[in-house]
Amino acid sequence: MIDIQWDCKFALGHKKIDFEHQIFLELLKSVSDLPADSEKIPRTLQEVEKYAEFHFLSEENLMIDINYSRLAEHEQEHKRLLAALQDNVHKLNDGVINLEDVIEFLFEWFALHTTRCDAELAKYINNRDSL
Repeated sequence: MIDIQWDCKFALGHKKIDFEHQIFLELLKSVSDLPADSEKIPRTLQEVEKYAEFHFLSEENLMIDINYSRLAEHEQEHKRLLAALQDNVHKLNDGVINLEDVIEFLFEWFALHTTRCDAELAKYINNRDSL
């Protein structure tokens, strides 16, 4: 099982984005702490999905505000994650994969997306703010 917790390598230096990322990780941790037979799994995964949708809109609105040149690319990445999450939940419900697989997928995606795409966004914001 993955040890899900906030790590300074995920910090982007943008208060709102970092705060929302911490909440997302807490939601992942709450899913991973559930017993494999818990009836709360579908509801908690739905909560993760709804929160991801909220967070993505929040990030995208920020990108619009600052006229971020890679907005369309970033939006597509968000859409891919939501589609992959829904696909993983269907596979979980069909017994093709287990809960740990879903959590591992989400955490790995979060870690890669945050340290790459979101880090580029934060760098853009920091450079823009320092002008």
